[in-house]
Amino acid sequence: MSSAEATAFARDVPRTLRHADFLADLQVLAGEQAVVSASIPVSAAMFGQRELPFRSVLLPTPTGARLEGTPIAPDGPGWALVSGEARVSPAGAGKSRIDYSFDVTVHLRLPTAERWGERALTRMIEFTARTVLTRVVDELPQAVARAAGVTAVVA
Repeated sequence: MSSAEATAFARDVPRTLRHADFLADLQVLAGEQAVVSASIPVSAAMFGQRELPFRSVLLPTPTGARLEGTPIAPDGPGWALVSGEARVSPAGAGKSRIDYSFDVTVHLRLPTAERWGERALTRMIEFTARTVLTRVVDELPQAVARAAGVTAVVA
């Protein structure tokens, strides 16, 4: 893509993330400031399928777009604060490169772990959260590449 096309692509969240199977209920609400909302599905043993919702303000930048995570008060056991940036740079021969950086913080409501069983459960939940975030990091480059119609991606 040209620099202008890549910048427009980076700002078009529904297009950019249309192959992001690691997100549920992706929406972009238009307004003075666009707001991106979605949920990160989490499958946790003993708790079944849960979702960690997030909401971020989408701000255009001269070289792409930035997400600013906003705190929310969900009904479920937790939520995620998702911030980040998509930065477009020239890659030579009329092509562009888009670099993404994200900061994801998962907030969970857990009981106080006083006994060994509660501490083990807390460790299981922490492991599951790390596994989910690793999956998001691993799958994001390929999902964006598919949306952009390219096959070469550097993770």
